[in-house]
Amino acid sequence: MMSPKRKGLIQQTEGAMMLISLFMALFLIATLYYILGVGDAVIYRRIMQDGADAGAHAASVMGAKGMNLHALLNVVMAITAGILLVIRSVEVLLEIVIGVLYGLTATLVLAPKALSLIAALSPVESSVEAAGDAVEQFVKVAHDALDAAHHAVQHGYPLLAQARAVDAMAFQEAFDPPVAGGFVVPLLGPRLPEGGRGLPVEKDDIGSLCDWAADGLGNRLNRVSSKVPRWLLKFLGGVVSKALRLGKRRTCVDGVVESPRRVIESRADGTTVWLGHEEFQYRSYDIGRSAHDGHWQYGEKGIRVAQGGQSKNDDGRDSAHGAHVVGRIGFAQSEYYFNGREDKSEWLWKQRWRARLRRFRISRAWIPSGILSACSSARGSVDGLAGLCDVARDFSINAVSAH
Repeated sequence: MMSPKRKGLIQQTEGAMMLISLFMALFLIATLYYILGVGDAVIYRRIMQDGADAGAHAASVMGAKGMNLHALLNVVMAITAGILLVIRSVEVLLEIVIGVLYGLTATLVLAPKALSLIAALSPVESSVEAAGDAVEQFVKVAHDALDAAHHAVQHGYPLLAQARAVDAMAFQEAFDPPVAGGFVVPLLGPRLPEGGRGLPVEKDDIGSLCDWAADGLGNRLNRVSSKVPRWLLKFLGGVVSKALRLGKRRTCVDGVVESPRRVIESRADGTTVWLGHEEFQYRSYDIGRSAHDGHWQYGEKGIRVAQGGQSKNDDGRDSAHGAHVVGRIGFAQSEYYFNGREDKSEWLWKQRWRARLRRFRISRAWIPSGILSACSSARGSVDGLAGLCDVARDFSINAVSAH
């Protein structure tokens, strides 16, 4: 038989709501901690991604500036060579005229006038030749300096891109904290066909420099605004271009002018290089500070408290906490490109290089050849493996967080 005291304790209902409210309060506190933790994690990842984007874009901006500077140096080389080209072309024309006049001296009727013209033109031809020799010495010095500038830009701007990317990621108040550091690849620019690394440019033929200068002067004459009929200006422009090419042999030779630069045509293995290829890509990787540092530690602790992780042995970290290192790495990709429809031969003659962000894609060159062979053999036979290969090759940061 149950005692009256025990029966009263079981039937007692006073204070039940207080007990339920206590559990509800604990639940709401845990939920609040969880929401704060998730919010901090989202902000952490958002700033990490913004930092990676900023680093990648900054590197590509420097790459585009380097390519535009190559174009500017090419134009300066063409202008200086064009001045010499004009003088040498006039010299060649005078030599041709004097030669024709010497031929006319064999005739009795035209010999007197031919001799008088030879006497008048010979000093002019000598003066033009002397002026051409003086200008040639200046062009040699100028082109040596411009060629050195090309070399410095090609190998120096990838270093500037690296420095600018690190500054954008790790030393800007907008991203630090939480970004602690970062870098971009390729570190020294893409691999060049002749060896070494740098911006994707190579030496062009010397003759292309004089051809560009001659055609440029002729095209400039075509675009002159005047009352002269357009067809006549076009004809004169063609005549000027042909006349300027007469001095090409004396101007565009080794030792007089240096070679301009062009975008690399192909890789060392012979594959053609085009816009969008690896040679014009930058990938940035930034590393964030530990979630234990700064105000993010409270959000992390809140998540652990909400999950009931308060073990003294593991400092309250559950198994999911081991993946927090992955969340401290940000990825982004960008490229620099020529913003125009001109032929590839014109890409380093016009300053139209720009930069933009791209979807993050793992470089095909970074994947071991054995995996690529397995992926190739798997296509059409094992759909699951083929799909896995596509994911590995075309991995996008969009699958990890909003981009």
